[in-house]
Amino acid sequence: MAEHHVIVEHRHHHSYPNDSDLGLLRSQHTPRLSRRQLILVLTLGGICLISLYAYWDVMMLTAGATANSFAAPISAARQRNNMNETLAQQLEREVRVLCWVLTTPKYHKSRAVHIQRTWGKRCNKIYFMTSAPDDELETVILSKPDKYEVLWGKTKEAFTYLYENKFDEADWFMKADDDTYVFVENLRYMLYPYSPDMALHFGFNYKLIGNPPKNGSYMSGGSGYILSREALRIFATGVNDSSKCRQQDDQAEDLEMGICLFNLGVQSGDSRDASLRFRFLPMAPFSLLLSHYYGMDFWFFKYAYYNPRACMNCLSDYPVAFHYISSNELYVYDYFNYQLQVYGRTELTEYLPPKILPEQLQSFIRPSDNV
Repeated sequence: MAEHHVIVEHRHHHSYPNDSDLGLLRSQHTPRLSRRQLILVLTLGGICLISLYAYWDVMMLTAGATANSFAAPISAARQRNNMNETLAQQLEREVRVLCWVLTTPKYHKSRAVHIQRTWGKRCNKIYFMTSAPDDELETVILSKPDKYEVLWGKTKEAFTYLYENKFDEADWFMKADDDTYVFVENLRYMLYPYSPDMALHFGFNYKLIGNPPKNGSYMSGGSGYILSREALRIFATGVNDSSKCRQQDDQAEDLEMGICLFNLGVQSGDSRDASLRFRFLPMAPFSLLLSHYYGMDFWFFKYAYYNPRACMNCLSDYPVAFHYISSNELYVYDYFNYQLQVYGRTELTEYLPPKILPEQLQSFIRPSDNV
């Protein structure tokens, strides 16, 4: 015990350095950064700040997409009155789509009939706008000649005919080329939240540059575009106004359609999904899935209204339309989507989104981000 007591007392009376001694010790042991180390620290700090900003930017974009996505979805099964019908059957009943295909007699047998046998049979109604009848097709004979230079004239005539003769057959009216493939069920799903009484049109958005102003967009004619019932009414009753729509039949059909609808007050919708991935594509899908298929100077990346990226995750899981699809490929697309099965695939619970009210519409139409 005595020895222990002595040790404690010795610790208690241990001598500590004074303030001047501490300063000297600190100056001797505090490491100093060299010029190279200082530059490295500043560089790493800058990289961290940039990374944090990029992360914040992505989170804000994701938050915007989530905010504009359809909140509080309701199970599709709960929404169906008839529990024996499939979700696709419910959408076919509630979202009536009239499809019309622009074609010519020389392509009736090589293109048009194959559309009729594949995706065309899933439209509520389908008509083939052409210059001669065909026993296999539901044709509407246009007065305009079969020339590329008058596609705008043929488009005006076709939509006017539908307004005057088929207006009550559908809620939405889609124009497609005879080398387009359309996933009609996905089209109905995209349109489901919107009322056909809203003046809207959808497709793949291109920039409407010049006059009208740059904040407008028009839809690619190749992958098709779709007008609501109200948009068709406004177009058909206003297309003869020379101050708003081109009266001559020449010029690019899809561009003139976009200018005309813009001037008539029909809004361009945003057809991308909630993750901002494309549902319409004016070319075959491999061109967007393969990152280096086209150079970044390709016109597609320059004129797209929404910033397009070439990557494996840039196409929607529920695409609507592709362009430049051969007749043989139409059957391949049909097989892979309506017959092919994969063992062990996880069953998905699908939901229908709530309806969009008129006062909510603007939050679902995003401005261009491709500058």
